[in-house]
Amino acid sequence: MILSDIHDVDVTRRGAIKSLAFSGSAFAGAGLVGLGMSSPAHAANDPAVKIDFTDPKQNLKAFTRVFADIDPSKVAVGWYSGVAYSVGGDWKKVVPLFGVEGIGVRRTLELPSGGYRVFNRELAFYKDLKTGAFLDTWDNPMNGEKVEAFPIQNMFVNADTAPIFEFDMEGTKVRMPFNPPWTVAGEWAMSLFEIHQSVKSELKPAEWPRESPGEFTRISEMFHRHVRIADLNNDSLTSVPTVGSWMRIASWFPWMLMGQAEGHMFFRCQTQKFASVKDLPKAFLAKAEKDYPQYLDAPPADSWGKQPNDSTFNMYKRTRKPAPPKATG
Repeated sequence: MILSDIHDVDVTRRGAIKSLAFSGSAFAGAGLVGLGMSSPAHAANDPAVKIDFTDPKQNLKAFTRVFADIDPSKVAVGWYSGVAYSVGGDWKKVVPLFGVEGIGVRRTLELPSGGYRVFNRELAFYKDLKTGAFLDTWDNPMNGEKVEAFPIQNMFVNADTAPIFEFDMEGTKVRMPFNPPWTVAGEWAMSLFEIHQSVKSELKPAEWPRESPGEFTRISEMFHRHVRIADLNNDSLTSVPTVGSWMRIASWFPWMLMGQAEGHMFFRCQTQKFASVKDLPKAFLAKAEKDYPQYLDAPPADSWGKQPNDSTFNMYKRTRKPAPPKATG
């Protein structure tokens, strides 16, 4: 869940995307068809639900209660766990590569516009498929190399949301309501949120030939979050208990040293929201407390605007050097 990886779009779209730039551990896409997001066609109301999903302000507040906590004194922890697969080409078998487990720790602050300022921090590790052990290195079966398993470690993934997004798109002012679709079935309400983008790559292939996927990076993130209608209708709950799923289609990670090889990755994960990092699975929490304790709290409010948001790609660029050519013979 790494929507922080979509920051670096061209400038004319940056205002629109910045408001949506959260990871799967955090937040993703919003019914903006022009930006490759899901259609709001199914955002119908249901008598069992007190919220009017066609009202962008009510929809955004409900959505924020689902993926975060609207009480600024509290944090919410988005946890995910699953498997990353290789999709090597149109006719090749999809192959499991490694496990992935991660979190987004976030805090929100309501804005006068009715939107929310979200302070988010991300951390994730990769896992051996057979043993479940966390990986420091990984034997890449696609190129025969032992590579570093570079954790997701994004210190700042902050963003504003708004009931009505206003931004410039190629010289045209665009206004779009926050209207991701909801589905109501039985005692459950299900929120769909997705984003689909092709963005300029931070790792240019001329400088990073073994790490860069090319001049552009393709990223799709798809989230389903499931909540009980009784919880959603309960106005006293600033955070609604949530479970769901996250899927991601994206270019190879730079640390895999795949360069511009044909294919891409597909992620399939289960998700759950916790009220505290202390509720996380014990093995993950122990590793995070030992190696990355600073990632177990949300960024402070005064972090807003002080530096660009982090992503998998710019963190790699900031902390690593281009790999030498692969040995031959």
